[in-house]
Amino acid sequence: MKTNLAVIILAAGQGKRLGGESQKVVKKISGRPMLLYLVNTIERLSPERIILIVGFKKEEIFEQMEGIAVEYAEQKVLRGTGDAVLQAKKILDDYRGDILILCGDVPFITGETLNSLIAEHRESGNCGTILTAFLDNPFGYGRIKRNGAGNVASIVEELNASEDEKAIKEINSGIYVFDKKALFLALDKVLPDEIKKEYYLTDVVKILSSMGEKMGTYTTRRPQECMGINNIHDFEEAQRFLSETGRKQ
Repeated sequence: MKTNLAVIILAAGQGKRLGGESQKVVKKISGRPMLLYLVNTIERLSPERIILIVGFKKEEIFEQMEGIAVEYAEQKVLRGTGDAVLQAKKILDDYRGDILILCGDVPFITGETLNSLIAEHRESGNCGTILTAFLDNPFGYGRIKRNGAGNVASIVEELNASEDEKAIKEINSGIYVFDKKALFLALDKVLPDEIKKEYYLTDVVKILSSMGEKMGTYTTRRPQECMGINNIHDFEEAQRFLSETGRKQ
C-alpha cells in the first residue's frame, strides 16, 4: 500500500566528538549499530522510499545495510544538513508526496511518535511540521520561534541565538515532515551560515514561513526518544536509556 511518504536519513557526518575513526551511525549501542534501531523503526511505517545520505566512510554503512531496501545519495563535501538533503533531489524527481527527514544518530525515536507527527502534518494542512520537545535545559538545541498566530516562524540555532532566544524551552528535535515540492524549492534558496559557512536545513523553516506557508509542530512528551548521539556522554546516556527502558528492536 502506498503511503505517500519518502524518508531521508542523514548519515554523512564524521562524528569527530565520538572519535571520528569510523562512521558514527554504525557505532554499536548494546551490541547493535545505532542506525539499525532507526531503520527498523522506519520500515514499520511502510514508506515508499528510504534514502540514506552518505559521505564519510560510506562503505561502513553499505555493509550494515546489506539486504535492507534503502537507496543512497552521497554528500561528497560536508556542507551542512541543508546541502545533505539537497543531494536527494535528483532521486526524488518523480516522487510526489511528503518527506520525513531524520538524523542517523537519533536512534530511539518511536514509530508511535513518527506516526503522530505525520498525522498532525496532514490533518493540519501544514507545509512543514517539526517534531519538538520541551526541555528544562535546552542548551545546544535549536529553539522554536513562533509568530503572532502561533505558527512556527523560524528555528534559531544555539550558536546564533540571543539571550532571549536561548531562554525558549521548546526545541527542535531535528525530525521533520515537509511537502516535497516546497522543501526543495526552499532548499534552493538557503544561503551559507555566516559563522560556519554551512547550509542549514533549519533555514528552510524561516524561508517557507516568510513565503506565507504554514509551519507547525508536534510535541513529544518523551524527550528522551529524541536524544542525539554526538559524544561519549551521549553514548553512555543511550546505554543507560536502553537498560532502564528494556527497549528491544
